[in-house]
Amino acid sequence: MSYINEALKKAQKEKEARHHKYPGMVSTPGYKARLFSGKALLWLTAFFLASLAVAAYLWLPSGDTQPPGSEPARPKATPQLARSQPSQPKATPQPPRSQPAQPKATPRPPSSEPARPKASQQQKREGNVKALYERARVFHKRGRLQEAMRLYERTLSLNPDYVDALNNLGVIHIQNRKYSAARESFAKAIRLRPDYVDSHYNLACVYALEGAVSQSLIHLRRAVSLDQSVKDWARGDGDLRNLHGVQGFEEIIGRGIE
Repeated sequence: MSYINEALKKAQKEKEARHHKYPGMVSTPGYKARLFSGKALLWLTAFFLASLAVAAYLWLPSGDTQPPGSEPARPKATPQLARSQPSQPKATPQPPRSQPAQPKATPRPPSSEPARPKASQQQKREGNVKALYERARVFHKRGRLQEAMRLYERTLSLNPDYVDALNNLGVIHIQNRKYSAARESFAKAIRLRPDYVDSHYNLACVYALEGAVSQSLIHLRRAVSLDQSVKDWARGDGDLRNLHGVQGFEEIIGRGIE
């Protein structure tokens, strides 16, 4: 900084020389005229440079300065997909449904009842059994006992519990004097149908033919209790001749034998 000091000293000497040329201006005794010291000049220079820098910063236009009347520039948005509503999580794809799904049915155990196809076969079989029985009755009424017995037996082979066939087959056995076979047929029919009047009456006839009077009266009394018209059957039936004159028989039918 020596050149600055030299310049300042030179300026001070020139000033003092000018003061001596003008006598109106008297200097203070003992005062050495001096404008600035070295440190003051340094600070002044620094202040001037700082002020100049601030003024330049304020005066120069910034990058954000917009010309009058123009709208402020909008910051660029980060590229995004256009959305009118907040995005929703994707739903799990499901098949279209018009009605709520129904729970699956629990598999049923095999039914103890016969299936419909079996029921149809059963009905067909019953129809065949009845047809055989009706044909047997026709032969029986015509006195064709062999054909009737054969058809009754075929009926019973398809349905062993057909009580009407059992009863009528027992009647043929009586006509053929096969009393033991007749008793078996009537007894089986009564076991299957205890209130079957015809078999009780026919069994009374078999016992009467065999001479078993007490057994015959038991079944005759049972038949009358089920159907009062049995009294009329008994009065003219030749198979009950062995009961004529027996007190129990007359009590059952209600009057003496004609």
